[in-house]
Amino acid sequence: MVDRDWRYSSTELASLLRDQILTGQLAPGSLFPSDRWLCETHGVGRSLVRAAVAVLRAEGLVVTRQGQDSRVRTVHPKRPIDMTGVVRIETRMPTAPEREAMPDGPDDGVPVWVVWRAGNARPTLLPGDRWIISGPGGSES
Repeated sequence: MVDRDWRYSSTELASLLRDQILTGQLAPGSLFPSDRWLCETHGVGRSLVRAAVAVLRAEGLVVTRQGQDSRVRTVHPKRPIDMTGVVRIETRMPTAPEREAMPDGPDDGVPVWVVWRAGNARPTLLPGDRWIISGPGGSES
């Protein structure tokens, strides 16, 4: 007989955990509950838990690294992008080599701003969770 998780789907579990992160019940920087704890608490199998966590990781809400405990992604203070000499700005997911080359680079699931400036052949990559583009009048909302 196939083991079936009747209580939740991975989408429903991801939604429940997302709500806990966004409301601060699971605080930024804190340890994310273990697979085992989530399985026992929610009455689901490990594959369902892993699928739900993969969704949250892809959304940039959870950080998982090989050999380390998973954590709720830290919220970084936002800084305005200096628009002096900017020709264009794009946003995309960084490649693995780009992520590794960036000092204090973004976690998996976090895009980068690609800032092209006049006179520069190469763009500057800025982690998308730490920079903003100010609106008219310089407001940061």
